[in-house]
Amino acid sequence: MKVNLAGYLLKFVFSYIILFTIPISTAWAGEVENFITKLKTHYQKAPSLEVFSLDYHYLGVSHYQDWDYQAPQRYMALRMVEIDLSKEQFFENDIHHFSGGRTFNRIQFQNDKHSLFYDKNGIALGKRIIKQSMDSFQEIKGHIFMNIDFLAIKPLLEEQNITATIKLHHDKIRGKVMLSHKTSDNSEIDYVFSDNSLQLISINNKSQLKIYVYDDYQTTKGITFARSILKYYGGAINPTFIHRINQLNILEKIEPTRFQIPKEFGPIIPKNDKTLVSEKIAPDLYLVTDASASRNVLFKINDAEIMVFGAPVSPELAEQTIKLILNQFPNKKITSVYVTHPHSDHIAGLLAYTKRGIVIRADAYSISAIKAYPLFSKDISTFKFQTIKHNQVIDGVHFYVLENSHSKRQSFVHFKNAGIIYQADFLEVAFDNSIAKVIPNFTKTFIDFIRGKSLNFSRIVGHHRNNNISVEVMNKTYDAIL
Repeated sequence: MKVNLAGYLLKFVFSYIILFTIPISTAWAGEVENFITKLKTHYQKAPSLEVFSLDYHYLGVSHYQDWDYQAPQRYMALRMVEIDLSKEQFFENDIHHFSGGRTFNRIQFQNDKHSLFYDKNGIALGKRIIKQSMDSFQEIKGHIFMNIDFLAIKPLLEEQNITATIKLHHDKIRGKVMLSHKTSDNSEIDYVFSDNSLQLISINNKSQLKIYVYDDYQTTKGITFARSILKYYGGAINPTFIHRINQLNILEKIEPTRFQIPKEFGPIIPKNDKTLVSEKIAPDLYLVTDASASRNVLFKINDAEIMVFGAPVSPELAEQTIKLILNQFPNKKITSVYVTHPHSDHIAGLLAYTKRGIVIRADAYSISAIKAYPLFSKDISTFKFQTIKHNQVIDGVHFYVLENSHSKRQSFVHFKNAGIIYQADFLEVAFDNSIAKVIPNFTKTFIDFIRGKSLNFSRIVGHHRNNNISVEVMNKTYDAIL
């Protein structure tokens, strides 16, 4: 898909500069009501959607989930949603393609009995099915409404107290009208319309720091809507998401087959207990995990010192991990924490360690990425680093740093005496040990390396989802690649 990103961005920025820098007139109350009336008349032409499907694709970006944090590439996602507003039911299938061939193919749906989620590819959940909250419909509805211009403005058109909550600013030179709406929950939202066509140009939700820019209006099957939506979140200068609507279709109903789970999937499991526990898995080597093995951290005792392996996802989880370790070994001191690669879910917990003066061990590329991580900018001068090199051994732990297609550098460790490998994203196997249908190529890089080195091990502890991957499961995963 070719996207004229520069053109879209310049047009959006220029429009906002013009709107807020040239003299604009603030309307009197009657003019606000008149313009709202014009909008309601215009949007009466829009269909009254009750059951419909929306098919779209988008490009997303994350500087700290890509191959190189210095040159992030957008990932592609495809999404198809069918929604019934009256019955409060939906079916959604989204497919995400990330660097290195990592693919998620997720299904979620809600009917009058269940709200369920599963992954057709199996890389995250295997065959298991997650039982979700029955509030999932409202969340999906909110996302879908913002993707369809004539639904996104419903809160504005449904406002009863127009005089007190809506202000109009008229840019007659540029032919734009901005309506500033203060909602019942005190959110501040600016809607910009074309004065002539009355088409929605943008929505700026100031309370959520989200801006939506609507463009490329087309009429298909009698429905006129914006096919292009640029989304700017958190004050971003470049679009966080670039959306393109492929199809919008009115349906009679959501077919019952949409709510049927394939026979090979199951069981249905509730949301998991996130309570952390510590388990000894080898002499002087311990595993910190929860009931679902969602995030796994190891720590090794070296006399009075403790080496930690993994600093996942958040300072809060890291704090819980540190407290659990020190409560178990109150007379020992954590001296280092090891990071496999600089993706945000693997470094976000580092602040809990660095404020205690704990040294970060990582390869040179990962250290440079950590130093550039925006959330660390205020504290980075206090960080202490130790650079690890490929084939290095520290206190009996062997470190290996590989070039791979998931992250420019990603490392793993081998506890030779215990026969255990600790790794993060090289080999992702679901909790139930089922093999994914689509396996990324960096998994082959990892397995080829450990086979080539003839590393002796009986257990692989994955940072995600599975802390007891056997050699047999690893071999089956490799065979599925070929």
